[in-house]
Amino acid sequence: MKLTGVFLIETGVVNRGDGIGNIATVKKITTPHGVKVYFSPQSYKRALWNSLQNNFGWSLPLVTKEGGVVQRTGTVIDSEEFDFGGTMIAKPMYQRDTVLYLDNGISINSYAGDMEFMTNMGIAKLYGENEANIINRENFYGLYLLPFGIEVDRIGVQELNMSANLKKEDNIEQKIEKIYTALSLKEQFDSYDIETLVKRVESIEVKNKKITITLTKDEKRRRLQQLLEAMGELGRKIEGSERNLCPHLAFFSLTYATPKYLLFIKDKLIRKEKIEEQDIQGYAEKDGKNIIIATHENYREKIKEIIEAVFPN
Repeated sequence: MKLTGVFLIETGVVNRGDGIGNIATVKKITTPHGVKVYFSPQSYKRALWNSLQNNFGWSLPLVTKEGGVVQRTGTVIDSEEFDFGGTMIAKPMYQRDTVLYLDNGISINSYAGDMEFMTNMGIAKLYGENEANIINRENFYGLYLLPFGIEVDRIGVQELNMSANLKKEDNIEQKIEKIYTALSLKEQFDSYDIETLVKRVESIEVKNKKITITLTKDEKRRRLQQLLEAMGELGRKIEGSERNLCPHLAFFSLTYATPKYLLFIKDKLIRKEKIEEQDIQGYAEKDGKNIIIATHENYREKIKEIIEAVFPN
């Protein structure tokens, strides 16, 4: 099962390019409809992980350097971020493809060349100088479309290409300890509250020299609900302010393999037409699909409906 979605976000510059001289540039991309501003999946995800750790108590992932790349390690047991974000390099023992897929958030309106002239004159005067440092930065404000997908069947499930000498008679705690020892993470494992980790796990099985870790239904449900709730009230700090990343409108589907309905939404916005629920539901019905629409006012209620559909009580 896959949950797909499209967020309509109204905000300013979310992250920037490398810059040219003293000009801070926005990230831009050329499209058939003009030059658009975009923000990267990486900037969105980092804001999301920070929000979940600060506001929902998600644990920080274990981090090591593998293949010259600093990245997450460990298992889905100890880290919710590792569960959804996965690893970067090709084939570590704990390789995990991402469960949360994001595309670039691309603006509907085009970049019009807006610039902002700035100085630090106020601070310079405090220092007793009348000369200031000057910076020009490209500016933008508009509507972005952010498509994404979550492979819900893979939440809380991980395969490890190892056996770790697990035995049938081992209990869950013993199996977890052996796995972290085999991953050379025993020292980090010793710092965890073992009872908390054990409560998260439904089963750890070995078959064909592969370990399969499966978390409990309640743990999977908690993680998905908190992820979606955090996406609904997200911001990203940049340049001394916080950019709003909360969706003005959110579209979800448990029946589309990819968010094809993005095309319908985009066409409506380009033509400056109002997006009516009956129109988009009619679009989905032609495909034999269903779409759940949430506004910023009823977002949490719609998330509860989705969670109940994915992990029914």
